[in-house]
Amino acid sequence: MFFDVLARKEENELGEVKSQSLTEHLLSVGKIASQIGDLIGIKHLMMHVGLLHDMGKADRNFQTYLNGSSNKKVDHSSAGAKLWIHILSDTKEYEEYYNTVKFQYYKEIILYLIQSHHGLFDVIDTINIKNKSFERLKYDSKVTYHFNDDVLNYYNYFNNYLIQNENYSMDELIWRGFEEFNVIFNKLKQMAKSNPLAESKKVYLHEFNYYISCFVRLCLSILKEADIYDSANVFEAEKQKVWNQEELQSIWNEAYSKIEMIYRDYENVDKPSELNYTRTEMSKVAKQFASNYKEGIFQLEMPTGAGKTKTSLRYALTNAKNYNRKRIFYITAFLSVLEQNANEIKNIISNDTIVLEHHSNILLEERKDDEQFKYDVEHRMLSYLKESWEAPIILTTMVQFCNTLFKGQASQIRRFCKLIDSVIIIDEVQSLPLKAIYNFNLMMNFMKNIMHCNIVHCTATQPILNSKALKYPVYYGDLNNNNFKIIEKKLIKRTCFDRVVYYNLTGSDARKKMSTYDIIQHVEKTLRDFDSCLIVLNTKKAVRTLYDEFSNQMTNEKIVYLTTNLCAAHRLEIIDEVKQILIKNRNGNSKTKLICISTQLIEAGVDLDFDCVYRSMAGIDSLVQCAGRCNREGKLTKDGQYIQGKIYIINYDMENLANLQDIRQTVTASEEAIRSISIANDEEQISLDEIKSYYFNKYYIENEKKMSYCQRKDGDNMIEQLSINKSMRIAYEQYHYTKYPFRLAQAFREAADNFELIKHDTVGVIVYYKNEDLIEQLLIAIEKRDSYEISKLLKKLQRTTVNVYFNEKLQGYVQNIIKDKVKDGQIWLLDKHYYDEKLGIVTEGLADFIV
Repeated sequence: MFFDVLARKEENELGEVKSQSLTEHLLSVGKIASQIGDLIGIKHLMMHVGLLHDMGKADRNFQTYLNGSSNKKVDHSSAGAKLWIHILSDTKEYEEYYNTVKFQYYKEIILYLIQSHHGLFDVIDTINIKNKSFERLKYDSKVTYHFNDDVLNYYNYFNNYLIQNENYSMDELIWRGFEEFNVIFNKLKQMAKSNPLAESKKVYLHEFNYYISCFVRLCLSILKEADIYDSANVFEAEKQKVWNQEELQSIWNEAYSKIEMIYRDYENVDKPSELNYTRTEMSKVAKQFASNYKEGIFQLEMPTGAGKTKTSLRYALTNAKNYNRKRIFYITAFLSVLEQNANEIKNIISNDTIVLEHHSNILLEERKDDEQFKYDVEHRMLSYLKESWEAPIILTTMVQFCNTLFKGQASQIRRFCKLIDSVIIIDEVQSLPLKAIYNFNLMMNFMKNIMHCNIVHCTATQPILNSKALKYPVYYGDLNNNNFKIIEKKLIKRTCFDRVVYYNLTGSDARKKMSTYDIIQHVEKTLRDFDSCLIVLNTKKAVRTLYDEFSNQMTNEKIVYLTTNLCAAHRLEIIDEVKQILIKNRNGNSKTKLICISTQLIEAGVDLDFDCVYRSMAGIDSLVQCAGRCNREGKLTKDGQYIQGKIYIINYDMENLANLQDIRQTVTASEEAIRSISIANDEEQISLDEIKSYYFNKYYIENEKKMSYCQRKDGDNMIEQLSINKSMRIAYEQYHYTKYPFRLAQAFREAADNFELIKHDTVGVIVYYKNEDLIEQLLIAIEKRDSYEISKLLKKLQRTTVNVYFNEKLQGYVQNIIKDKVKDGQIWLLDKHYYDEKLGIVTEGLADFIV
């Protein structure tokens, strides 16, 4: 009777009908989920969740829906959850544990997993002020369902099938699952107790329950991965690729051999320079560290030019090979850095089949040819990899990484479990937005202790994420929270890295400002001894003001302007021109006096080497990033002798940071840090190392309340939502006149929906810049409604777009060239009169909205 109960039924383009039995689907999902769960010690827990998740499909309403006799939506998730509660209440074996705190958590977590496998929801309904998990158990109170006759009877049949064919029962799985949960539960408690502030019950309970949310997300991710994989492949002759452990070990061995060959060549160089020798020594230390520690959270602090990309790759491959890891992740905040370093990594690995780049600039190359089926396969494969992160080596952005940790789309949740047992290199970690720090820190701790990750925070300026000023710090180090610095200070402080000297031009009180005239005078004096100068300011308006004055007064020098008012193609051309001038100057082939005036876009991922730099007051990390553009190769000379480059810290009186609060906060902390040291005069050499600790602690103390990611108007934040959710507990108690009787109360859906690492309320506007032919072709393609040609041309035009915040004031400057010709389409084109060949978008009415 029950063997013909179906999980799914499909008809292909040839009219062939294929079906999968519910028993086949549940067994497959249970097996996949248990295999993944076994990596973190929850094999049986995930097995029984996988077996129960779709039990509700046994209801005749769903079977009728599958057969096409009804198009009504059927709530099978709630039926599966009701079955879970029925099993617990119907089995005497659980009676002595039923009212314990651990078992209540266990019961409610499994309940939520079954109910949410098709979408997150908030445990407490904000409209009805009820516990939605338990309210959903009444799913059949208004609609006629058949829980007892269909779902419960199918379960009894299925359980007997397990006993006869798989040699275990559901009761056995549930009991073993609880034993596994008990181990995890105790680990989460111990993690929360590691907090120096854990004596505060409030801090402890928030941290512990936040970790419970992380565990729920991880289990849901495993369930989704198993469910989606089985559903996507059940009718496919060729299954989507999953690398087994033997294949992965072969991949790590081969890639490790390639990186080691590079370092053998470095080590065999006769009489290497001090810089090259130190680079090799640092890499050796990192390699040994990767061998010594399987899992933990560690700091890799390396000066600019120390070979961080290769060293971190060597670290990752060593750890992956020695401990047979599942994956390697390389993550960075800046797309320019990712694209540059991704090329270097892929050249070393020299095997594109094992590397996935996942970021906004990677698109599938569409084509029209006779191999349309081949294209379909490629399209499906790339989509699968992006959704599943199944590749052994994944290169992605901090945005994509944090979306995987916190957002709510099915693909984002699904990817989370792919971080299990991985090496995770997070480059430029100091760029993490302030608002995300506490969520990030807690998730790092969870991934280290529960997901067995080896996480490396890379930067030339480590933020103090374990600072005593933080309520929720990172627990750096191995599983005992020891030994967290991969490279010690004695190597970092070698003289070969002393390529720049910092000078403070803001006075002992850090409030002294310079006018446009002052800056020009100072730069003129500096360029008597140097050939090139970079000036980095915080606002585009200030950059334009200074550029105009320099252009008017210094006619014999090459003056360059760089901001996001320029499209990417335009910026890259200018950067390349600047690079060639700098190289010729350094080689003695020319002596062009060069002044580049830019926003902070030049700070990371741009390989330029200026003699000196002026940086408008900013965070310490930004100052260090700027130093990476000064005397980068350590080859600056004067009178035949190597000398250091100069970094001047300034306050420009034309800058207005009133609308740039994030930058204003870092400036305030830097000013306080400078005031904390003794400065004898108005132009004194200072050490950033001396003030770094003060800066970060000041920055964190002043902004502590902003680190929890505030979301609600009533002041609740994401930490609160994913832990206690006190305001909704109180609302429940006031509404029902009783103490909140449940363990879970998290606002899973609200927290995920509202999380956004970087705001994306922008549109891309195509500008006229050496692309007139492509724009003309696009207009013709739009007229013909050729969607394929439109897609292809838009990809080619991607680098001649400028991102702007959408606003009604854009009218008159840009036009939607799609209009009503292609349904719901929007392609914005800037009038050619508003784009300048030197300055990019020049009209103030539009420039104010440029990102």
